[in-house]
Amino acid sequence: MSSNITSTKISPQSVPRVSDPSSFKCWAYTRIGKRCPNRVKSREGEPIPVPYCGLHMKAGDGALKVVKHPFAGKCLVARWALPPKYRMAFFGIRGRCPSCEKDDRAISFYPPCQITGKNRDAATGDTIAKYNGVLNPDGTGDLIQYAACPGPQERQNMRSTFQYWGKRNGKIGGLEFITLEKIPANTQLCHWYGDGWWAARGVKRRNVGTREHPAPKRDKVKRRRRQKRNEEGIKKEKSGNTDGGCDDYDYDDDSSDIVNEICCGSPLYAMAV
Repeated sequence: MSSNITSTKISPQSVPRVSDPSSFKCWAYTRIGKRCPNRVKSREGEPIPVPYCGLHMKAGDGALKVVKHPFAGKCLVARWALPPKYRMAFFGIRGRCPSCEKDDRAISFYPPCQITGKNRDAATGDTIAKYNGVLNPDGTGDLIQYAACPGPQERQNMRSTFQYWGKRNGKIGGLEFITLEKIPANTQLCHWYGDGWWAARGVKRRNVGTREHPAPKRDKVKRRRRQKRNEEGIKKEKSGNTDGGCDDYDYDDDSSDIVNEICCGSPLYAMAV
């Protein structure tokens, strides 16, 4: 097994284009480290389909695997070393937003332009974000639902791009995620859920890395600087020199360049149980 881990080479995938249906290729790898050769077709008239073939919509990307976690239930790890900008798809059945009191792993859905297949206006470059329910991965082969949120001493190594697939009021949709760095085999894939996720559920955030499946650690120097800035922000608020706005705090998301999918407290992912 160790020889397979070191010899298997995973490469970033190309982006599907509306103008070239031949670019609709399955992004997944098989569990023996071979890129899936299947092409993907539109399932319900959407401009660009979720980039997994029927087999991998059921089984998930073989370059990833779900393992047991001591307190989260399950977590997502790299089966082999993943390169930066490796592309992955979260997908689910579109429907109404469930209650935060339930164990949900749904994500808000913003269907892309039906002409370009992108979530940006071709003329203005503005983001297209018209809410259309949530995507619920329950009962599907989606694996991204098990990616954990990094803890206070950890950081994310993947993020969403706000590139969705599907159509308004359609049955199924998806959201693109990419890796931010090289991820060693058996390392957890983590992304920031957003402050609202934790507040809505009354759950205390904690480190998720384990000896067998570590999570990427924060830089200690940057963490100390962040803590100092936050302490200064609290002092300013108590003295009445600030309105407590975002500019006075350095929130613990380690993601100044992230395009976050959180929307006004809408539920994202729940820890798997």
